[in-house]
Amino acid sequence: MITKINNKNRVRFMIMGVLSYLLPLTSHLFMTSCSDYSDYNSEPSAGDHPSASQTLWETISSDPQLTKFASLAQQCKFSEALNSPRFYTVWAPVDAAISDAEYNRLKASDSATIVKQFMQQHMTEYNYPISSALASTTIISLNAKHHPFSQESFDGIGYSAINIPATNGVMHKLNGMSEFYHNLYENIDNLSGCDLLKNYIQKYDEYYLDVNASVIGPLRDGKQTYLDSVMKKRNNVINSIMRANLEDEDSTYCMLIPNDQAWTEAYAAINPCYNYIPKLDYMDLEKKTLVASSMKATDAKADKAAEADGLLQDSLTCRNIVNNLVFSNWYKGNQPLFGNGSFAPRDTAYTTSGRSLTNMQDVLNHTIAVNEMSNGVARTIDQLTFSSWNTYNPRITVIEPEATMKVTKLTTHSIPLADLAGRDSLFSKVPRMFHQWLFPQTSRFFTYVAVDSANIDGTTGKPEFSFALRTGRGGGQGQGVRSTTYHIYVVTVPAQVEEPLADVKPYYLRFYLSWTDADNKQQLTVLPQGAKASSEITTDNGASTETLTYVGDPGRVNVIDLGEFTFPVCYHGLDAYPSLTMMHTKSYTSSANRKKYDQQMRVAGVFLIPKEYNDLWANNE
Repeated sequence: MITKINNKNRVRFMIMGVLSYLLPLTSHLFMTSCSDYSDYNSEPSAGDHPSASQTLWETISSDPQLTKFASLAQQCKFSEALNSPRFYTVWAPVDAAISDAEYNRLKASDSATIVKQFMQQHMTEYNYPISSALASTTIISLNAKHHPFSQESFDGIGYSAINIPATNGVMHKLNGMSEFYHNLYENIDNLSGCDLLKNYIQKYDEYYLDVNASVIGPLRDGKQTYLDSVMKKRNNVINSIMRANLEDEDSTYCMLIPNDQAWTEAYAAINPCYNYIPKLDYMDLEKKTLVASSMKATDAKADKAAEADGLLQDSLTCRNIVNNLVFSNWYKGNQPLFGNGSFAPRDTAYTTSGRSLTNMQDVLNHTIAVNEMSNGVARTIDQLTFSSWNTYNPRITVIEPEATMKVTKLTTHSIPLADLAGRDSLFSKVPRMFHQWLFPQTSRFFTYVAVDSANIDGTTGKPEFSFALRTGRGGGQGQGVRSTTYHIYVVTVPAQVEEPLADVKPYYLRFYLSWTDADNKQQLTVLPQGAKASSEITTDNGASTETLTYVGDPGRVNVIDLGEFTFPVCYHGLDAYPSLTMMHTKSYTSSANRKKYDQQMRVAGVFLIPKEYNDLWANNE
């Protein structure tokens, strides 16, 4: 089990350039802002300072037990900091505590590595003497790592000597070396065999001036200058897509690291779902006219447009991989990812990007390495096992039609579930999968939209509903149809749900799908495609499938199966959408037909279920 001590716990698509800066190597390595760690380290009173005649560097360089420490400090020029008036506490490993292999590794490293992984790992600002009154606490070292500190040990390592005074600090000798761990952000730079993830994230690294850690200089021509400019690195993929502070030492995360094989397999599965074309026309139901999507300029050259489509497709594919890689320790359901227990089949884990994922035990089963980081754990995996419908290809649900015909008003009906108790026969035709969507645990109502007789334009009118197949309203908001295969269902509601004694009348309905093909031509298809007559599906003349009519089971909630349909182009993120129109096939000019057939329409939703999800459900129903 891996734990961490003292934890606190629409995106625009663009191609972002990386700003390149030459980082100062040593000018700011020794500077640490006091205010950064005010929750932990605090400036001691003057009375806590021990008296001595030598600086920390003079004390260390003259100690025969600290020759390795002194040699490393001198090599990276940290001896200058140890000789300065700035006050430090040093936990210095004695020579015997530093193995020859580790010492040689550090000696062969550049100065920045020695400073960060060794010198700053064993130092903090201010004075931390050891006494019988010392309570166990957490120290933030100069490299921002967390260390438990007590009378007995520092970072779990015992002392060989304590409270050695100097004019600019105090030193404790350690019988061991505090092990340096990268944080999860730093770890990305060190990945091996996971280059596809590493290269994608590093494209969006950028450096910025940390004004809080920099030393302010004079104003020149009205602009602030800095005597010491401290540059820090941040990453827009991590901040905006993963929504995680992977460089924050005060947080704890588990990050999944797909190796190149896992990335390649996931990319191949996701990429076809985002097949965009340079210009996408669609039928705007509100305007009742054919319009062009506002996604791209209509006068763009074909090659430039195709290039933009390819970049967008690649961007969305990669985004849908990294969206599922980071989990926070604060959510108890994520604990098995940190080595605490295992996942049950129905357990749900939550990513920092807000996605809920199931079948998480498969993630553990495909873990090929677990590495401890200073702010969590990194799990290298050889396969991304997340369900497509939980991630890049979700179910699309539409409740309310975007446009109506022969309808003056739509009404939303919310029936208390208590009123439906004991009336299970109403829902006997509803497959088990749909119960979770028609009766969500967060609601105490069964909800549908309807047009009542009083709101039909003319007694003989035949109402029509047209649904914009997208989740959410407004340009590009919510989930749009991907270029993939869906199974399409419509849920109709009988009058008996609200009025138990109402006359039982059947619906006679037909469905048309309006969609755009890969050549940007509008198509109109009767659904279901190629269906044959059965006890529930009939045709007006008993032969032509082009006049397909749905009857269903009168007096019950019906889940109308319109079969599978493959959309050749992607609408996700665009104003554009395909649409589904449902209409009556019976005439209501005669009173006899109005008495015999249900003229009203009641719909509890249109559902586009990804084929993989539908197949799984069908095989287990």
